[in-house]
Amino acid sequence: MGLTKIKHSSHSEHFLSLKHPREPYECNGCKGLGLGPCYECELEDCSFYLHEECANASPSAFHSFSKCSLRFHSRAPQGDERFCDACGQDVLGFVYQCKHKNPHDYHPSCLKLQRTLTAEDGTRLHLREKLPSKCLNCGSRKTSNGIKGWSYVSSCGQYCYHVACVKDMILKKWKMGYFLQDGNVNETDNYLALQSAIPSRELELPSGKSSCKAKKIWRKAKKAIMLIISALFGDPTTLISLLIQQLLSD
Repeated sequence: MGLTKIKHSSHSEHFLSLKHPREPYECNGCKGLGLGPCYECELEDCSFYLHEECANASPSAFHSFSKCSLRFHSRAPQGDERFCDACGQDVLGFVYQCKHKNPHDYHPSCLKLQRTLTAEDGTRLHLREKLPSKCLNCGSRKTSNGIKGWSYVSSCGQYCYHVACVKDMILKKWKMGYFLQDGNVNETDNYLALQSAIPSRELELPSGKSSCKAKKIWRKAKKAIMLIISALFGDPTTLISLLIQQLLSD
């Protein structure tokens, strides 16, 4: 559990308080989308936010997937166009980077992704450096920009999703203005926006699968997506919790 009030070098003029915003925000550290808990400037007219992981970033870090020491930087020291090796998104701000000639880059929040996610019904997803099969969303082993990227894979191996694909689902809707971000924000509208971000098409199943079996597999696939969304954006917000409950009751 982090401190509820901090001072940060990137915004030293004001205190930042740990909050749970009801609407999405852009982290001023990594420049990425946020949906869960964050540190927010105490001044009402100062829109400054930091992911918990960005606010509490340590000078160095290590991850077994990278197999090398990583150093924290407020901006990537090598290269103008960088991509996170975990989620495939652009590196525009805070980043961990190794010292190799062709360095690896990781957003602070991606570096902290849970290795195992467990749903109430016992469904488990495991973080993997490589996909054992194609991603159920994009149908490929690589992300759209050619990066392998990390993935979450179910224990049975049937449900595989790139972290990048799930992040894109939410990011695209956010950029299109589906999530309300004003003083009259409506929780129900944001819930519907999050629901619309999840693909509604049926999975391409092997021949011979019955309609009932297909629907059951698709419900489990949606539950897997929601688990990953919660892992990506911190503790589930109310709108994510509502959607998880709805999916589990389908």
